[in-house]
Amino acid sequence: MLAALFAVLLPVPAQAAKQCAEPSAEWERATPAEAGFDAAKLQDAIDYGSTQASFAIRVYRHGCLVGEDRAAPLNRNQRFESWSMAKSVTSMLFGRAMTLGLISPDDPVGSLVGESDQPHGTISMHDLLTMTSGLEWNGFRDYNIFTMPDRVHDALTLRPMHPAGTYFEYAQSTVALLAEAAGRAAGEDPQTFFQRELLNDIGIPEGSWTWTRDRAGHIAGFMGVNMRPDDFGRLGELFRRGGVWRGKRLLSEEYVRDAVTPSRTSGCYAWLIWVNAGKPCVGVRISEREVTDTNEWPDLPRDLYHFSGLFGQLVTVFPTQDIVVVRTGQDPGLVNFASDGSGWEHDLYAKVLGAVTDQKVEPGGDGTNVPGVDRSNPDYGFQNAIAEPDRYQQGLNPDPLPPAGPRRARAAHVALARERASRSGVVLVRLSCPPRGGTGACTGRARLDGARKRLAYDVGAGQARTLRFKLSARRLRQLRRRGSLALGVVAVNRAEGGSTLTRRALTVRR
Repeated sequence: MLAALFAVLLPVPAQAAKQCAEPSAEWERATPAEAGFDAAKLQDAIDYGSTQASFAIRVYRHGCLVGEDRAAPLNRNQRFESWSMAKSVTSMLFGRAMTLGLISPDDPVGSLVGESDQPHGTISMHDLLTMTSGLEWNGFRDYNIFTMPDRVHDALTLRPMHPAGTYFEYAQSTVALLAEAAGRAAGEDPQTFFQRELLNDIGIPEGSWTWTRDRAGHIAGFMGVNMRPDDFGRLGELFRRGGVWRGKRLLSEEYVRDAVTPSRTSGCYAWLIWVNAGKPCVGVRISEREVTDTNEWPDLPRDLYHFSGLFGQLVTVFPTQDIVVVRTGQDPGLVNFASDGSGWEHDLYAKVLGAVTDQKVEPGGDGTNVPGVDRSNPDYGFQNAIAEPDRYQQGLNPDPLPPAGPRRARAAHVALARERASRSGVVLVRLSCPPRGGTGACTGRARLDGARKRLAYDVGAGQARTLRFKLSARRLRQLRRRGSLALGVVAVNRAEGGSTLTRRALTVRR
């Protein structure tokens, strides 16, 4: 009797939320209660989203499909146009090639796209990933999805307007150039590479999706991914799981970290992915280049990030809450004049987070300040673009490519060959040379912070070499005292067209 009384009086421990394995052909399901949601509030959130001109909505938590719109039985196998969500897919394409050691953010365009001239050839993959190519923007040319015959050609004929890496300008053709470069680094069609090397692993079979191509045969890169809602969810889920799927690392830790870290030129943008972590934010140019002094949503978790496309196509990840939200549809403002513009997206997220019962969802507050935001607005918006018919008519009658520039070197790949330094302070760094493109071999010098001297290297294409750096006596004492040291390594590959630098931070342990 006494035991029964204590059983009644003692608090019942909270039930752990259900965790689901990576989905195979179908997503494993969990009830809202099993996943730590209030069922009525979650359904209310999804129903609210459905009233905002949505075609399909999905909510996943802990890898489980927890909620979906009421028309899901009808839209489950429908393919929906991604619009600019495809930019984030192109980022993942790059990320997979980067993980395999085929491409580096430090690679210049001229090392992979040999037909590029000198100015275009110096632009790096990192510049393309962060929308900082410095190339001209003309809205009517940039958004011409009807008559543009060759997006790669278009990117290579855009005039340089700003030093690469310094000025955020949301653009289209430069993303197609990035996708083309990734394919050339892999040595095959980029979509074929992406299908075999990533999509097959996460359960998106060939033939279940399409990627729009221009008349020259290049994948659009910036748009045109047509997928089922639950397959868009798989892309977000791979990110939520840190790039690992069923024990296999598909996206490197370095890529996953950098892909959602605010860039130096816009606090709301990382590697073709929108983020909530930084400020100021530079928006998409329409009538002007708007710069705001806050992060996107200060009252929502700071670590959220999202793939975002025209008319509100969304894959949004909330890492701390283990939530992925997918939404496809139309812009509510185009079909409902009583709509409050883009506020519906914020409200959808707020309602989903408001349904969480097993943790307190904290607002992120102001984002981190990023240092390099250029606030200037030199070319205004579409109203200025229409006054430049010689530029926007390039969409139909493109200029010929300028003469190709000199060959540029690929970037070397560097990593610790061994995490720990030897007792005498020897640090082993593995330097790999990419298998194709550029000048072939990687020839140059490398230095490690705190090491006594620089080391020369000459490594053939597709080959690797271990460099033996000896720490100075002072650095070795620091390592022994602290247990670990963060050291920067720089490798400089020499070539006729200019040197290519690789910079990486390495943590060495004693």
